[in-house]
Order: sequence, then C-alpha cells, then structure tokens
Amino acid sequence: MTPARRRSRAAAGFTLLELLAALVVFGLILVALTSGLRFGRQALHAEDRDTVAQDQIGPVDSTLRSLIARAWPGTTLTTARFSGTARTLSFRTELPEGLSVARTRDAHVTIGVDAAHRLYITWLPAYQNWIIPKPFPYRVDLLTGVDHIEFAYWDPSLNLPPGGWVPAWAGTSAPKLLRIRLVFTQGAGLRWPDIVVATARDPWVF
Repeated sequence: MTPARRRSRAAAGFTLLELLAALVVFGLILVALTSGLRFGRQALHAEDRDTVAQDQIGPVDSTLRSLIARAWPGTTLTTARFSGTARTLSFRTELPEGLSVARTRDAHVTIGVDAAHRLYITWLPAYQNWIIPKPFPYRVDLLTGVDHIEFAYWDPSLNLPPGGWVPAWAGTSAPKLLRIRLVFTQGAGLRWPDIVVATARDPWVF
C-alpha cells in the first residue's frame, strides 16, 4: 500500500470518527432540550395550579380568618359558646359584610365539610330571645373538592409543649389560636398552607 493510499484511508477514518462524535454531541443537545422543555411544562402547570388555588381558596381563606378573628371571647356575663372538634367548629362571631341577611351581623356559626366534599358555613343571628320559631340555619357553600377539614386549638392555659395543639375545644372562652387545615380530594389537585388565626375580638365591641 502506497503512502498516499494510507493517508487517504486515515483521512476517511478521522472523518467517520468526527461524524460519530458530532452525532453524540447532537444527541446530548436533544436530551438537554427535551429535559428543559419538560421542566418548563411542569413549572407552567405548577404555576397554573397555584393560580387556580389562589383564585379559589384565597377568598375562602380570608372569610375563615375574618370569622375566627371576630369570635366572641365571652365575658363574665356571657359565655363564648365556642365548641370545636377535629372536624367541625361552632362559635359566636360577627359575619362579614354582605353575608348576613338579618339586621344584626352577630351570629352563631358552624363550619364543616359535608359528605359531598363541600366546605360550608351555617349560621343563625345571635338573638337572645326569638319572638318567632327559630328557623333553619342559613347556609353558604364556600369550596368544593374538600375531603375534610382539620381544626386544632391552642391556649396558654393548656400548658402545651412547643408546637403542641389539641384536637378539640369546649369551654366558656375561646382559645387564643386556632389552626385550620384543608385536605382536598385526590382529583382536586389543590393544596393550601395551614391557616392559623388568633381570636382577638374586643369583648366590649358587640
């Protein structure tokens, strides 16, 4: 074999290696682009999910916080009537504007989740004496797709360890803090951080 033919075959061999290297590099670039697109789609879906949660749950969050923050703490003459379990909560509070259909916004409220996975509140005006037969409570459905709601209670009088909460409350006064956790159904695709509210209504503002 002449030197010229050897040089020609060597050149052809180097060209093939370069082609294989280029294909490998091109494949790596495609993998990187595919991974980037997948990550971008996941981030977009997560952003859309968070936006939906903000639109749906944000107003509910504000409503629950308003009701709890205005809970009647009770006085020496009038007890708080604050009673709660891990799944339901009943108390006296001041309804937000636009929610009450009575002359007074002071009402006895119950919060819970029904068998159809609807978060609801029911209420009746907090009249001392009814001059007519007491009607059925008014009801408003706040949110759908809720598997259940979890309430937890904290008060310094309980001497709980740091981070400790109790799953029920029944007393003549309201707890100082209330934690609300919304657990959604699997198909809802929603999540929301715990709602922690202080019950700090002035007992003399009635």
